[in-house]
Amino acid sequence: MSAPDGVRPPTARTAETAFRAAGRRVAAIGTALAVACLAAGAASGGRALAGAAWGAGAGLVVTAITAVVLLMPWQRFPLMASAGVMLSFAAKIAVMVAVVLLAGPHREGLSRPWFLACLALILIVVTIVEVVTLAVGQALTVESDRGADLALPRPTDVR
Repeated sequence: MSAPDGVRPPTARTAETAFRAAGRRVAAIGTALAVACLAAGAASGGRALAGAAWGAGAGLVVTAITAVVLLMPWQRFPLMASAGVMLSFAAKIAVMVAVVLLAGPHREGLSRPWFLACLALILIVVTIVEVVTLAVGQALTVESDRGADLALPRPTDVR
């Protein structure tokens, strides 16, 4: 059975390819959203611009962390791969703590709704893009050094 005209069947791709595609997409969309937030803040002017700048800046840093972790060639460091998620999470927490500490003295000069709206927009959209890109219905393949025979050996005492 073949796919209907104009519809491609799912193609197999490696996990590395899938994660790299997600990293590129996250970086592009996160950057575009940060620029859009800054433009909207600039159009409103005053405290809105300051709030949008803080929110877009924090969102851009978190986007960069996400993209770097997705683009990292974890297959070269298999023992570190599981730590990648935790390193990303710790870095994002550090960014948010730094934003709270650095923006605290400038609280009166920025619009909190603009800050939260820009930051939330970037974080939510980047997360959705990451998840959807990784789960797009493409069949991931696992590359193994053991070869094609991955079946478990059958115990000899089985009847």
